[in-house]
Amino acid sequence: MADTIKTLGPYAAVLAALITALAVSLQWRTVRRTQQQDEKRKLFAEAYEACIEYAEMPYAVRRRRTDISAEERIRLSEQLRYIQIKLARFDAWVRFESPEVGVVYDELVTRTRAVAGLSIKSAWLSEGAASDSDMIIPTSVVDLRELNEPRERYMATVEAHLRPLGRRTRLIARIPHPRRRASPSPTASP
Repeated sequence: MADTIKTLGPYAAVLAALITALAVSLQWRTVRRTQQQDEKRKLFAEAYEACIEYAEMPYAVRRRRTDISAEERIRLSEQLRYIQIKLARFDAWVRFESPEVGVVYDELVTRTRAVAGLSIKSAWLSEGAASDSDMIIPTSVVDLRELNEPRERYMATVEAHLRPLGRRTRLIARIPHPRRRASPSPTASP
């Protein structure tokens, strides 16, 4: 037995080094995967934000100042141009990151441009905000509710992309978990 230990002694250090290297490698991969997921979350959130910015433009155009109309036209058209560039950039970027999410994002952008675009056009044809009461814009004037469904579909697709059901997750999902019973409220009588 003592001879076996003396024979394997030099290999123990090598084995310990290999195990340590494996552990460090696994830890690095886990950290990197987490960083990549965080980068994806940020990308998808910023892409969504660009759609929201475009959808908010009918309000900005309707609330433009009437006393400096030329400057407001330039300011708002430059803001629209910048948002359009962001939408195009995110459309390509999201598509490269995930073709499935890219298709849904493209639908969201297309629908946002159609719905909000008509409202922006109508806003340019209207008078700007001359008083505080002009700042109140009812849904009968700007109605963006048509965007709710494409927005929800985008969010659901992003969530599915970021949290795919892996093999281990499916196995865990099959394990029956006892449900906690709701505790009776203190005011309820027996």
